[in-house]
Amino acid sequence: MNAPSPDALLNEVDARMAQALDNFFQRSRTTIQDAIFRVLAEQVLRPDISTGQTCLDLLNTQPEALSAAFADQFRRHLAQPEMFPRHRGDPTPELRLVDEDTLKRQLAEEKAAAYITDVLRAEILLMFHRIQAVQRAVRKNSEDLNHPDIYGPLAVVRALSRSLDAQNISPDCGTFLLECSRTPLLDTLKHTYIALNQFLRRADIAGPPTHTPRTVPPERGEPDAGHDVLAHIQSASFHIGGETGSTGDEFPASPFQVAQPRRLADRLADWRTLAPAAMSTHDRTSALVLRQLQRDAGHADTGTFDLAVLDALAGLFEFILDDPSISSRYKAEIAHLQIPALRVALVSPDFFSDNQHPARQLIDLIGLFSRRFPEGNTAHYNALDQVHAACTTILADTHPTEAFARAHATLVASLAGENARTETALSTEVARLEQLEQQALGTMLALENLNDLTERHPAPESVLRRLETAWIPHMASLYVAESGEGPGWRTACQTLQNLFLSLQPPYSDASREARLQSIPAINAALRHGLLAQGAEPTQLKDFFSAITTTQECWIRPAMGQREAQVSTLSPPRISQAQIEALAGQSPDTQEIDPAMQQAQQLTEGNWVDFDPPHEGLATARVAWVGAHGHLLFCDSEGEQRFSMDCERLAAAIRAGQARVPEQSLTCNAILRLRASLAARQT
Repeated sequence: MNAPSPDALLNEVDARMAQALDNFFQRSRTTIQDAIFRVLAEQVLRPDISTGQTCLDLLNTQPEALSAAFADQFRRHLAQPEMFPRHRGDPTPELRLVDEDTLKRQLAEEKAAAYITDVLRAEILLMFHRIQAVQRAVRKNSEDLNHPDIYGPLAVVRALSRSLDAQNISPDCGTFLLECSRTPLLDTLKHTYIALNQFLRRADIAGPPTHTPRTVPPERGEPDAGHDVLAHIQSASFHIGGETGSTGDEFPASPFQVAQPRRLADRLADWRTLAPAAMSTHDRTSALVLRQLQRDAGHADTGTFDLAVLDALAGLFEFILDDPSISSRYKAEIAHLQIPALRVALVSPDFFSDNQHPARQLIDLIGLFSRRFPEGNTAHYNALDQVHAACTTILADTHPTEAFARAHATLVASLAGENARTETALSTEVARLEQLEQQALGTMLALENLNDLTERHPAPESVLRRLETAWIPHMASLYVAESGEGPGWRTACQTLQNLFLSLQPPYSDASREARLQSIPAINAALRHGLLAQGAEPTQLKDFFSAITTTQECWIRPAMGQREAQVSTLSPPRISQAQIEALAGQSPDTQEIDPAMQQAQQLTEGNWVDFDPPHEGLATARVAWVGAHGHLLFCDSEGEQRFSMDCERLAAAIRAGQARVPEQSLTCNAILRLRASLAARQT
């Protein structure tokens, strides 16, 4: 089979994106309804009930129209992207005032797009890179290329917003429906982007040349811990100033401002030469040069703010060097960074609150190296040499912030190379798990289509049973074979819809004749798909017998034997009393499962500890995260591996057999430092 041309690939990307949106409200109706119920349960006001009821009616009576308008607006955007601004900062012809409804809608669009983009950033960037590679093959002039963010969340959300306006839905209902659609839209785009990446990869469209590992995972601890430490520093500097008679001019009005040069910083050059020699890898107390400096600085005329920063940083390093997950050799290298970190913190106190600060990123990365390359790992000594070289370079540099950033970039590049080697060794296992996930996702999407059609176009139970056992597996196999919603999948979806329509009594003589003429083509498509699944003649006969019996009910009413139909959809009317009753049943009032949250928030490169060891591993690295809840774990070498889904991992966490440690060394230390400072004040 010949590889598709670049033009054909881009057209297929367009078709798959539009296909996902063309079924959005049918597939997501129940999820959006649940979101509406949650909001109404929290805000028991009559205008909200009226708006919610209108949205429920639209979802129940017009899901196809809503989805068709959504996909149509997105196709228009793809055809003429220049007509729609890409970014909120794009220049506009003129400034203009907007009414309250328009402002609310714009804020809802931006909020939804930002949330989806943040969650799916890794998949989006990978897809953008591949699409750009295809675009360059089509158009040699880079100025003629569309930016790949025409497929991004902001473009999709804005297409949804325009589609609601195009159907003359009132602004308040449209904004409410858009807000309630955020989570299902995230799920839809997640599945679509992952499938598009798999599709383009199968077409030999390479991803970025080097995969940059995520070195600072999302902070699982409390995000305000660093700000609390900064507040303590400011408060302590006032307290110290009051006791020593120092003036308030010795510290800035805000911990983020530097009012005067730091006399402590001026004296740090002498301590730089002392740092390496004074550090013992066995005695944590003697290794803390900062505490030695603090004792001497207390007798000198040192600014109160400097003393408070020095005290907090010394405490932070105490907790870092006390962390049992870091080996002694790596702790020794981290200990060398005390004075450079102090020089940075004195000038930029947001070191304590910003977990993306270059100095904290480097310390976190060294902690990751300790787990990734422990003693006994074949790359241990090489990794340790690289960390030592990075720390030595920082000690010799007069601009520590820039030095931290350069050292971090060097170690990230080294880790990326090691990741690439490991990924190659894991590729077979990842491919197997991806296929399992595709099979599960294809089955789920096919069942969502079937359930939606069943609610809106009732069918006999015998037909539904045969569709579930025969046609759904056929659609799932197409999803796997085509890496998503490809041409065969789209044809199967249309065949399924045509079948359900053929089971409904026609509303006029003209529609009756058209429906009669459509039946042979529907049956031929069904037969072709079932034969592709290896259906036996007896199975085919049983399948078509149930369908023909139902169709005869309207073709030959006198002869047909009508079977009881499953499901008829009647839009629910929600009263004030029902809404108040829903408040007690709202999913938001249910207890959140922290174990499942931890399992679902894991990303590639995170570590999980097991006690007792799971399949021989007491600690394992997340090597791959699937779109449908599967996780692939491996040891530090990537040689031992096992797979587990999020539900099993959550059960192990609840049973105390698994633990997800704080992935960031500095975040964990900041949390402990805050608790220590608070205890000191009581």
